Amino acid sequence: MTKIAILALTPTGIELAKKLRMTWDDDIPIFVSEDKVEEDLFVFPTGRFNTGIQALFKQYDALVCIMATGIVVRSIAEVLADKRNDPAVIVIDEKGQHTISLLSGHIGGGNQLTLEIARLLNSSPVITTATDVQNVTALDLLSKDINGWYADFKETTKRVNRLLANHQKVGLIQQKEWVKDLRGLTLLEESDSYDSFEAILFISDKNLEQRSDKIIQVVPKRYVLGIGAKKNTDYSIIKEEYLNFCRSVDIHFQSIKRIVSIDLKKKESGICQLAEWLEVPFETYTSKELSKVSAKYPQSEFVKQITGVGSVSLAAADLASNGQVVTERYANQGVTFALGKDEGDTCCTL
Repeated sequence: MTKIAILALTPTGIELAKKLRMTWDDDIPIFVSEDKVEEDLFVFPTGRFNTGIQALFKQYDALVCIMATGIVVRSIAEVLADKRNDPAVIVIDEKGQHTISLLSGHIGGGNQLTLEIARLLNSSPVITTATDVQNVTALDLLSKDINGWYADFKETTKRVNRLLANHQKVGLIQQKEWVKDLRGLTLLEESDSYDSFEAILFISDKNLEQRSDKIIQVVPKRYVLGIGAKKNTDYSIIKEEYLNFCRSVDIHFQSIKRIVSIDLKKKESGICQLAEWLEVPFETYTSKELSKVSAKYPQSEFVKQITGVGSVSLAAADLASNGQVVTERYANQGVTFALGKDEGDTCCTL
């Protein structure tokens, strides 16, 4: 669920903020300066707008600012990072005539929020992202919709979105119906010629053989990775065996949505580093929780003596996927892996 805050500076802006909250969501907090605070309103963190908005920038998924655009731009300039992590920022003038998508329009959802707020206030939405203006899809938005990954995010996004905005030929190959928004894209089969295309988006969670430098693979994150490891196993070994495991089951190494294990491994450095490298959460279960499904899988007495449960990677994958385990247990160099299909993924089997 998107965590949203409304910010206002003047009495007129505060009244509009209250009107918006009333028609939108009563639980959304409104932040104001200390001299204008009243019941149901909050003071800017730090007590000052400039530093307060910077604090809120790091705490919320979206900031709706009822004030001049220039004030917002100058105040958040120091905390801008990149479009994958920055929250959406929407600016509304005090009379509610214009609702402007200022920051993170695609991945942050700013454009969609802008349209929603404009509808509630009966104001004019202002969206300036080139792909939206040209009524075509965008690579970063497409990827977000399928929880996807692709290499060289910043440069690849710029290149493909520029091609789309300029109405140049961009193809799409997908083995399943991952992508719904096809504006600006041409559907292709793997056997088709790529000669007349500037870029080809290939949606697949498999290890693809690179047949053309025009191909950009977008990898849907579909799986949960159950993992077990001997205490203090070095990260280099865990990473090496993880990549071997991916090759053995023919999945792309970035198709993992989250990593799961037993709580005894919660602070295991090598596993934590793997999760950090893949940029996915690492979650754990107690031995009691794992024991509910562990008996379904081959047992290790040695593992049971140490952890209290005879199967860690398979049982963890089972719990995380609601029983949709799609591989056998992989084991080498003291590391074990098993794969479960994400609980919400009804597309296909491995």
